[in-house]
Amino acid sequence: MRITPNHPRLRIVAVACWVVGCWLLLQSGLLLQAEIAVLPVLMVISATIIFAFGIAFWLLGTDRRAGIVLDPKGIMLNLGHSAAFVDWDNIESVGITKRRMNLLALGSHKQFGLRLHEPELYLQSYEARLPASMSLLGRIVRGMQRILTYYRTFDHAPTVASLEVLRTRTGYDLIIPEALLGGKANEFLDLVDHYRRNHTHRRILHAGNLPASV
Repeated sequence: MRITPNHPRLRIVAVACWVVGCWLLLQSGLLLQAEIAVLPVLMVISATIIFAFGIAFWLLGTDRRAGIVLDPKGIMLNLGHSAAFVDWDNIESVGITKRRMNLLALGSHKQFGLRLHEPELYLQSYEARLPASMSLLGRIVRGMQRILTYYRTFDHAPTVASLEVLRTRTGYDLIIPEALLGGKANEFLDLVDHYRRNHTHRRILHAGNLPASV
């Protein structure tokens, strides 16, 4: 089963970022006329950062290749900004959290959490990527990413230490914002639980160890 992100919600967040960015630019212009020097500069910097996040959310909201695939082996996470695989046997527990640990949670009321037996296996499959958009914005962002990677100033891949911090704060090693789940976080949780139960049942049958009730 393949689940695609909530593209309309992601685009709404992008537009909201741009609106806030424009408002900050307008306010900085008014303050500059009032000869207040430092504050307008800070507002312009903030507006630029917010515009950049708006671009990121817009690319996520137009990336048709992104999605989460549930199959008998595990969960393939193609979240637009990264790709990774989590084996069913590596999942210790799943749940819902309202904690927001990064800006990708903007527009998401809840997050889906995964607690892993061996986080290292997840890290080995992790691949940082950018949304597969052929638009002008997508090409510009990918060009900037290549430049930053070349000069070793861009690396947002998780580490064992960062996963430990996340687990300490939320109880989970991996958190996926609701907007990337295609629907409600609770519904996605029920779906994952269903797949986990079926996977266990198929593994028992494959091993020839039928339940005692059979």
